[in-house]
Amino acid sequence: MNILIVDDEENIREILKDILEDEKHTVFTAEDGNIAFDFFKKEKIDICFLDIWMPKIGGMDVLKKIKEEYQNIEVIMISGHAKIDQAVRATRLGAYDFLEKPLTMEKIIGIVKTIENNKNLNTNNRKIIENNFDSMIGDSLQMQSLKELIENAAKSDARILILGENGTGKELVAREIHKKSLRSNKPFVGVNCAAIPENLIESELFGSVKGAYTGSVSDRIGKFELVNGGTLFLDEIADMSLQTQAKVLRVLQEMKISKVGSTEVVSIDVRIIAATNKDIKEEIKKGNFREDLFYRLNVIPFYIPALRERKTDIPLLVQYFTKKYVKKIILR
Repeated sequence: MNILIVDDEENIREILKDILEDEKHTVFTAEDGNIAFDFFKKEKIDICFLDIWMPKIGGMDVLKKIKEEYQNIEVIMISGHAKIDQAVRATRLGAYDFLEKPLTMEKIIGIVKTIENNKNLNTNNRKIIENNFDSMIGDSLQMQSLKELIENAAKSDARILILGENGTGKELVAREIHKKSLRSNKPFVGVNCAAIPENLIESELFGSVKGAYTGSVSDRIGKFELVNGGTLFLDEIADMSLQTQAKVLRVLQEMKISKVGSTEVVSIDVRIIAATNKDIKEEIKKGNFREDLFYRLNVIPFYIPALRERKTDIPLLVQYFTKKYVKKIILR
């Protein structure tokens, strides 16, 4: 770990430096906040021990600036004249902890070890999460064709309808399209239309104002507004009622929404990817799905093959999931 000690007392800086270097950390020291920020510009600092009382610029001001510009640095405030209100304020500004002088070796080593373990755990967990959506596993002809279609579809803002059985990875495909699109730095939000009660789905999608319905105690932001600029994935869209389908169709036509209980109109910029495991054309024939909405969604059609249709990918999937779950076991 790279650690910076910021304190105007030289003996404090040297004692902390000796303790932490004995623990195999790389340690820098600074006697005031201005010098500290020179280190932040030059070095990747993981932890900063920061005195609250210093000349030129106080520790609280340094903490505030660190959290504005270097959010990944964990800051441990130290003081010989600690007060409860200072500790509370430091915590609210983002400090990891607040320690009183004199500092003990056990406390210093313990808190650094805890931060180090947390950072390692967060990094490993993030890698596992990224691996879940990192790539489409398989090199069969069907998967090669699907990957090529993803690459091409990601370049446009055209709406997409993904068809496939349960468990074929429709959301995985939707995430992959978003990740490769120009909207990748904006939100991706998924909504399972089959899992939301009919009386709540409009509020979930479009938002609602306080008092719009029984139990509505505050304004609510809908998914269309929440994901503005990004990609909204409407899973199991064929389970949506005809009434809600009509309202979604109008949103797609106008790219504007109104919250339930409000007359205010809000413009949105959202890419829609929808999916269903049902035979959508059969649902249209039965009168369960609007044909005009189907054509609005089905600009770029996707079909995700079931695993039985691409059996040559099974060995690769076995290898992938074996590695994935071995990592999880090691982290426990």
